Amino acid sequence: MNNNNTPPREDTLSSTEEELDYYAILNLPRHPPPTESQIRSAYRTLTLSFHPDKQPAELTESAIWYFSRIQAAYDTLIDPKKRMVYDMMGAEGVRREWAAKDMRVGVKAMSGDEFRSWFLERMKKKERSLVEDLVDATGSFTVGIDVTDAVHVDDEGEITSFRTPSLKLSAFSLGYSFRAPMPTMELLFGKKEREDEDEGGDEASKPFMHDEEDDMELVFNAGIAGRVSRPRRNVAFEQLDGTLEERSVLLPHILATDQFNLGVSATRAFRGFCYPKGILAKPQFSFLQDSTVVVKASVLPHPSLETSWAKPVIAIPGTKPFRVELSASLDRSLQQVLPSLGLNISRPIADRKVMFCDWSTGTLFWPQAVRQFFQPLIHLGLQPESLFSVPFPESHFQVGVVSEPENQLVGWDDDEDEDEEEEFKTVRRKQRKQSKAAEFWQAVIVASPVQTALSFSYSRNIFSGQAASERVRSEWSSEGHYPLTADNEPRSVRVKIETTVGQDMSLGWYIEGTRNIGGLSRMGLGVGVRDVQGLVMTVSWSRLGQSIRVPISLLPFDVVDADLAALAVICPWLAYCALEFGFIRPRERKKQRRVIARRQKQLRKLVPKKRAESQAAIELMAEQVQRRQAKEARQDGLIITRAEYGHYPLKKDKGGVGEPQVTDVSIPVAALVDHGQLSISKNMVKSHIIGFHDPAPLLPKTLKIWYNYHGKEHYVEADDAEGIACPMRAHLL
Repeated sequence: MNNNNTPPREDTLSSTEEELDYYAILNLPRHPPPTESQIRSAYRTLTLSFHPDKQPAELTESAIWYFSRIQAAYDTLIDPKKRMVYDMMGAEGVRREWAAKDMRVGVKAMSGDEFRSWFLERMKKKERSLVEDLVDATGSFTVGIDVTDAVHVDDEGEITSFRTPSLKLSAFSLGYSFRAPMPTMELLFGKKEREDEDEGGDEASKPFMHDEEDDMELVFNAGIAGRVSRPRRNVAFEQLDGTLEERSVLLPHILATDQFNLGVSATRAFRGFCYPKGILAKPQFSFLQDSTVVVKASVLPHPSLETSWAKPVIAIPGTKPFRVELSASLDRSLQQVLPSLGLNISRPIADRKVMFCDWSTGTLFWPQAVRQFFQPLIHLGLQPESLFSVPFPESHFQVGVVSEPENQLVGWDDDEDEDEEEEFKTVRRKQRKQSKAAEFWQAVIVASPVQTALSFSYSRNIFSGQAASERVRSEWSSEGHYPLTADNEPRSVRVKIETTVGQDMSLGWYIEGTRNIGGLSRMGLGVGVRDVQGLVMTVSWSRLGQSIRVPISLLPFDVVDADLAALAVICPWLAYCALEFGFIRPRERKKQRRVIARRQKQLRKLVPKKRAESQAAIELMAEQVQRRQAKEARQDGLIITRAEYGHYPLKKDKGGVGEPQVTDVSIPVAALVDHGQLSISKNMVKSHIIGFHDPAPLLPKTLKIWYNYHGKEHYVEADDAEGIACPMRAHLL
């Protein structure tokens, strides 16, 4: 054999962009995960063709280069720990993690579950500081703007004219909260080691041991809200002729507020351990298992204390549990009033649907005889004088139903299988549609001595359809990733509708749409009618718990009618649709085409080198494949007569029918035949199979196979997203 197709040395061949698919190299499926025997069998089969000691001198260099790839794939997949890292982080992740010093001590002695816990904890530590900075604190800022002076209303309440508005700040609010661990002796003076860790402990009980500090946390919150005004003052100016002229001068803005909020809440979750410790080990406190206790204390706007205890309760064995929450709130002196008591009960009634009812006593006064009994009690900062300075919470009862969105994650593996029954295909399509819509609704009826109201809210994602162009697999996307652009899927819009109907049939409503604008940031625009502010348009921005809202009062409540409200909703909606479908999506498609064209130009320069590599692999495996195919012929089994892989232009493609860009892969496909069977997984990047290469980078490609089985001709073809299993009766010509 000639040596013209010998690949270059590894130092010149290796590329930082190339990410090998170890599953494709060994021809093993990712799902379901291959067994140890399958991995060893695939490795032995490839060893027969690529072991350097079994090749002639002129092919030794090529064999060494390919065998090193096969050996790396085998070493990674045969080790459960390395395979776990590879599935999560790729080959580069395996090299990086196994280069760490602490990987050399004790890791081989870990069990699979122990290693998974250790590795996930290691990954958490790497990103913990960033995650805590992003999500442990939440803040909100709201500033109201009043432009109602743009409308002139006559004495009869009719709009007579419109004029240029003057932007006036009307209201503001600022809120901030953050989480912190509960102060403990171990946290303040150092975590002490457990005695059972020194003694080894009971191995069976270790999975149930839990760090109590993780279940205790404090949440500090503060807020302020009020009105913004800009007063005027009449000032007398002396003219040059000595006369005085009075003018009205605007003064700086004044913030007026009596709405302060400052408090802290402590949460403690008691888990149901098989071997409870501490307070849970005592029989009188067994009711705390699987429960959550929350204590909230506020200093502003007035001293108050609220406690709640929640626990799931199973009324009948074998049925879904009820979640019962009891609460007590104290915001006045015990000498005057009872604590406000509350009861909340919820229970799942269907798939992703929960029904709940909530009841509160409101403010209840002690009888006169009992009130005198509490005179000597400690006030705890709650003075009797606060009786009328603190708002009276009203008793109320509410019942409602909540429907949660579908939480199924839809990915590449959700593609339909050709052999799947039509009934299952319909169910899978419905699940994918529900997952994209993320539909949510809630209906609540609230009754109190003052009023009764019905509220309903509904939200879902729209415009989350399929991408305009089909995804194509890159030569280096071994795990099905598509790093061409940050996002080539259409970004959906989350639409939320809220409405409230009072007992006098008064209607209040609010419609809002939010959209991801990049990264973790979202922007929204809402329109609604409120009792005090009238017709309000709200612009919002949010990112990881930080939000800014700007409500703009457009029209007074007295002059709002159905026509004006409809215009306030329809006009922004039409403007957004024109922007989305007339500018944003065409620009994204154009950008995607430019990126693909630039990437294609880079990859086409590497096609000759990749072709040489595949030809070298074919020469190495040709002799062994011929023996195996001859054995199949004697048994009248599966014989590969021809196989092609590449891009076949369609008539509907722009520019008419072009020349196919294909490569002959008959020998590499025949090398995959094992005991009369040929199987290629659908989630495998076919260009990474040994002996294959990508003749048409970033273009849809098809694998065509002609084969004989029991003396009859068969034919099958599949694109990059489809799998192949031979022989099958459906392939018979």
